[in-house]
Parts: sequence; structure tokens; C-alpha cells
Amino acid sequence: MFTKLRYATVSAASMLLVFGAVPAMAAASSPQALTTNASWQLVANEGEMYGLAAGANGALLSLSYYNSSGTANLYSFPALSLAGALAGTPINPLPGPLTTAAADASQWDAGIATASNGDIYFTVSSNSAIYQYNPLTQVTTDIAPEVVPWSDLTGLVLSPDGQDLYVSDQNTGDVYRLALATGVVTTVFTTVSGGDLQQMAFDSAGDLFVVDQTQNQVEEIPASVLASASGPVTVGGGAQVVASYGGNGASLTGIAFDAGGNLFIGAYSPNGSQPSIGVVTGYDLSLVEASGVPATLTNGEIGDVADSSVSAVDGPQPLAVVGNTLYVGNYDAENIVAVSLSSMNGLTGQLGRLYNAFATRSGTTLTATWNPIAATSYQCVLLNGFNSPTTFHLTTTAATCSFTGLSVFYSFGIAVTAFAGSNRSSTVDVFAPAPGLTCVRGSRTIHVMTINGHCPPKYHPVS
Repeated sequence: MFTKLRYATVSAASMLLVFGAVPAMAAASSPQALTTNASWQLVANEGEMYGLAAGANGALLSLSYYNSSGTANLYSFPALSLAGALAGTPINPLPGPLTTAAADASQWDAGIATASNGDIYFTVSSNSAIYQYNPLTQVTTDIAPEVVPWSDLTGLVLSPDGQDLYVSDQNTGDVYRLALATGVVTTVFTTVSGGDLQQMAFDSAGDLFVVDQTQNQVEEIPASVLASASGPVTVGGGAQVVASYGGNGASLTGIAFDAGGNLFIGAYSPNGSQPSIGVVTGYDLSLVEASGVPATLTNGEIGDVADSSVSAVDGPQPLAVVGNTLYVGNYDAENIVAVSLSSMNGLTGQLGRLYNAFATRSGTTLTATWNPIAATSYQCVLLNGFNSPTTFHLTTTAATCSFTGLSVFYSFGIAVTAFAGSNRSSTVDVFAPAPGLTCVRGSRTIHVMTINGHCPPKYHPVS
């Protein structure tokens, strides 16, 4: 959620689920698209998009900037108008702005949230204000404290209990909590290195998720940490990375959850085949939280909802889910588009990631075992130092596979991939060292346990 002239520095490396010290030798394929039957609809031509959020009574809230008028305004699209747009009639003309509090050409990167009483909170990055708009009185109030620690606000969300606002800062790399009753500001999360934080979202459990554009990843602060932490937490110190796009050139911006717990991620700068909107299913996300291993493009846990081949998605920044519809604010196309989540293939039945995978070695046999998931078949491929194995490739429906006839002098690995029909779910690589050698020379016995080890001169192996 930034201007077209601004680019992120991507430093996070592409990640693999690798167990053991030996590097993987087989590259994983691209994640499967989930949009075979998805139909995107134009909602409104509205200007450069900076914020989207669910409003009251099924409405969609947006903040956009018009170059022609030099204004950035907050709009509300009622449910009836949205239904018409989804049926093929874009909203035109636009409704009148709710407030002119943000009517300034320098206002970028908006966060929007709706309270249970209908009040709307929003902020824009180029000033320190946080606005509260009352739809009944039509009064807009700046509720930010006089002295604030932030400098360039981007994301904004309301806590599930409605007591606190959380805001993210793209300059300091911090997330702040503003207690609405007292006006007290607390720093709850910091990236330490000053990451460019963007949109935020709460899941149904009250965990807070924030996009870190500098690291090209999504970070989670659990509800228990938000409630108990006495100072700002960091990744690895109370917070964790749950999704990583690695070094694929994306610039992550928006996130949103649907009712099924699926996490949608928007990337402003797609490059070719890489997703510009991805999804981590609720199933995969639960495994990420349990294992601590982020979902990645490399292993296919981040599915492709829309990429550069989807012409409707052109410069996506903010995302919002209202009802069963995903709304996307396009910065480059200067519009809002939408897709029905029920039209997507595979979201509710998306395969989970392979996890708890490990390899064991017994003499000339290497065995991989993993936790079973909803897959119709698994594919096992032998990795490393081939030396007279019985085969290199196995297909199985059981959560285990074995290769025999392996040399005891070499370490081997197995790449395990899960499939549902022809669709790939995820791949893990597991390794086991050489079982070791017992070497004898007369009455003397030594053990060689190094990988690729051999008996010394004048010794011969006995196992």
C-alpha cells in the first residue's frame, strides 16, 4: 500500500522444509492455481486504492485518491450496490464521501476498521492522525494522542473486543496499541530492523497478523502474547513468521481472513508466474502455528488465487473479505474488483502440508515416514549419491516409502510430494546419514561414522 515509485527491499531467502544437514537436491514445482472456475467482477472505478475493510450491514468501506481532484476520500458501498456489482453492474456513480477529513493529495496507505456500533476508524500514512467517524452525527474526530511514537501509519485494525486499535508503521517497523478508553499507546511488536509494515488482520482466535514488506513475509502475534507481553515482542521472541514469499520479487501489501480461516495475501508487484494474490489455507496455517515452520511458495503451501494471467488483478494492494466475497483494491488499475470465494476450486478441500517427516536408515534400506494428509497418493524420489538402488522413484498411498539396495558408504535423501489427482500439495526432503562401517584388521576393530566414509588402508568392512 504505497506509491508506484516506491519499491521494497527483499532480503528473505526462499525457504524449504529440510530435515537434516544435507541440502536438498530436487527443486519443488510451482503451487497449483485455485481459480479454474473463479469469475472476477469489477465493483467500481474508484481511483488509486489505499484501504478496504468490511463495514456495517454488509457494506464495503474504501479509501482512495483521485489524481484529477487531488483528494483522498472515505467511501461506503452498501450491500445492495455490491450485489449488483457482483451480478455484473459496476457501481456508477460513486456514493458521496463519508467525510473530507482525508481530502488531501498527500494522504497514502489507509487503514480502516468498523466498530460494533457502526463507528468507523481510519488513518492515513502521511500524518499522525487516527480518525473516528460517527455515521449518525456525521462528525469526524482526530483521536490520536498529542504525542505519538509513530510517523507513517499504514495498517489499522480494531481488537476483537472493541477496546483497542492496533496500527502499523511502515517507517519504524512497529505495531502500536491505542487503548480507546484511556488514549494510552503501547508498542506491542517491533521488527528491530525497521521493516516496512503494511496491512493487518485478526483471525477468529484473536491472533494478530501483519504484513512485513521488507522481509516479504507475514508475521503473527498470538492473542496470548498480546494479552501478556509487558513490552514489544519480536519474531522469535513471542511472534513468528507464518508465511514467506522468499526472494520471488513480490511486494506484499494486504491480508484478509475469510470465515473458513483461510489467509489471503496480496502482492503489489507480481513478476510473471508468481502469485499476486495467494492463500494459506486454515489447515496449513494451523500446522504452521504448531510447527513454527512458515508456509512458503517453494513447498506449495501458499496457493495461487490470482497471478499476472488474471487481467482483473492489476496492482493489488488492500484486501477485504465481506460475506463470501474477496474484494481487491487495485492501485495500478485504479479500481475495486471482487471474486466469490465459493467459485474457487480447492479452498475448502486444499491439501495440507506434509509435516513430521523423517528418514531412518537400516543397512542398505532408507525409509521415509510422515504424518498422513488428505492425499490420494504420494511420490517418493531418491536423492543423492546413487549406487545400485532398486529404483529411484516410488508412488504409494501409504504415509511411508522405502528404497533398498543402497550403498552403506553414502548418505541418501528422499523427496516426498503429496498429490490429489494431478494437483501437487507440498514437498519435503528428508535425509539420513550413512549407517556407518565397522572395519577390522586382524583383531583390531574401528568404526567409521563419517558420511561417504571408507575403511582405512589395510582394514576391511564387516557391516
